[in-house]
Amino acid sequence: MKRKITLLVLAIAVVGLAACDVKLFKPRPKADLPEITPCDASKTDCPVVLTPDEDTIRPKPRAGTAFETGTAGPGFVEGVAAEKLDESTQQDKQDALEATDTASEKNLGKTIASLGDVGQQGFWLKTPLVLAEAEGRLVWADNGNSVNVTLLPKQGESTSGSQISLAAMRALGIPLTALPELIVFAK
Repeated sequence: MKRKITLLVLAIAVVGLAACDVKLFKPRPKADLPEITPCDASKTDCPVVLTPDEDTIRPKPRAGTAFETGTAGPGFVEGVAAEKLDESTQQDKQDALEATDTASEKNLGKTIASLGDVGQQGFWLKTPLVLAEAEGRLVWADNGNSVNVTLLPKQGESTSGSQISLAAMRALGIPLTALPELIVFAK
């Protein structure tokens, strides 16, 4: 019984304090942040930043890897150059680059695209902006280059990203490691 009375008195006190707008805790004062000033080169306590040069010791690549032969890096898969992975013919490239805007095209919107499956040949874009396969055109927002592609449906929200084929990316002049903003049109 004594416990119940104590809890009741405590509850009434808390409700009373809340009704009176009494603050039980004081707000913490904001600490004065130190001012950041650029380092003066004439001072000796400035940090020294070293830039690697040709004399800098680096780890040696493993024997027999693409890194040893110098064929690895952006645009390469297991030591194979992008030009060898792209099997589209000159005629395919010409047809894709003969992209013209027409009044019948519908602007589907913009999307950010990454490089898709390099084993899937052709000029295509997998995007959530379409529900069924359709012919379309892409415009790279950075420079206005355009290419004809097949638009393929991709699961996800309309704001989720897209995947672009290796051939289409190369035709637009986009670096293979970039995430370009593309304007998508349906024909």
